[in-house]
Amino acid sequence: MQLSLTPFLLAVQIGFLFMLAWRCLQAAPQPNATAAVHAHLGWIALYGVITSILGARGIFVRDDLMAWLPGLWLQIITVAVCVVPVLLFAPLRGGLRRVFDATPWHWLAYFHALRIAALGTAYKTYTGEFPAYFEYLVGIPDLLFGLSALWIAGRAKRGTLTARGFLMWNLVGALVIVPAAPILLQLGLPGPLQVFTGPPDARAVFTYPMSIAPMIGVPLFVLVNLWAVWRLWERRREALAGITR
Repeated sequence: MQLSLTPFLLAVQIGFLFMLAWRCLQAAPQPNATAAVHAHLGWIALYGVITSILGARGIFVRDDLMAWLPGLWLQIITVAVCVVPVLLFAPLRGGLRRVFDATPWHWLAYFHALRIAALGTAYKTYTGEFPAYFEYLVGIPDLLFGLSALWIAGRAKRGTLTARGFLMWNLVGALVIVPAAPILLQLGLPGPLQVFTGPPDARAVFTYPMSIAPMIGVPLFVLVNLWAVWRLWERRREALAGITR
């Protein structure tokens, strides 16, 4: 097994989100205001454990899986696991709204500064352990977005960041990964769509412990981006509706 910071990064991500929900719960007048959020995060943490075990057993790089174009759909399972409960349960949506509204924007920006951990894949690319094409087209843009989070956090703390600016920045953070990453992953995996054949191929991305990143770590970053976009868009619509009344 290769040395990797991805398990620790995942622990920090989930721990940070639990902390946001707990902080909101402590300040809320309703005793169970964010109980659904805690339950949802517990479910995501369990999913993270399950995918880590599957990755450690080599499930994501099995030869018989490659013919099914896994790069295009494996991460969709993660998105479904995280998003479907939000669509189904109104208390969870309400809790997510409360947590976002109670969280300083610079905290969320610092969360995305964790994407600077992409320096690890840059180093692996340099040592020939990670596919260069994927690093140049996805890893480096993701790293630059992580660096931009430090600047955004500074603006948010100074009060010079507008809601529209924060929304657009989060949208960029999602678009850095989607849809390019799944498509590029598949183009580097054995199968009918493989274009990038030079070693190492994209199986390096799904090899444990690196597999934690595409299966749960990176989707969490994107989902937090989309959480911010969703809530800021809702608030913008609410404000416009109030003006037109």
